[in-house]
Amino acid sequence: MWGKLKVISSFAILIGVVVLLAEVDETFNLYNAPYLLIAGGMIGLIFSLIGSNKESSFLCRVGLHKYKRGNRDNEVPAMYVYTCERCHKQKRAASVV
Repeated sequence: MWGKLKVISSFAILIGVVVLLAEVDETFNLYNAPYLLIAGGMIGLIFSLIGSNKESSFLCRVGLHKYKRGNRDNEVPAMYVYTCERCHKQKRAASVV
């Protein structure tokens, strides 16, 4: 169920942005429909992220991790290992100089 809500919300955001960029409002009287699609899509996306993710912190469930750079990766020396301070999720990424 959460996966379907995530897809529907993402499409609602996409349709709202496309309608705004295409300026369809000049041809048809849509009033606030693009803004409502974007806002509703964002709310639905946040609810689906809260329901589907299992991290302990609320901000990490929504996807707002607070990463701290750690040591270099053993396999690829140009990569660093970043660790989230709240949920301890790790990711590897190249360093930007």
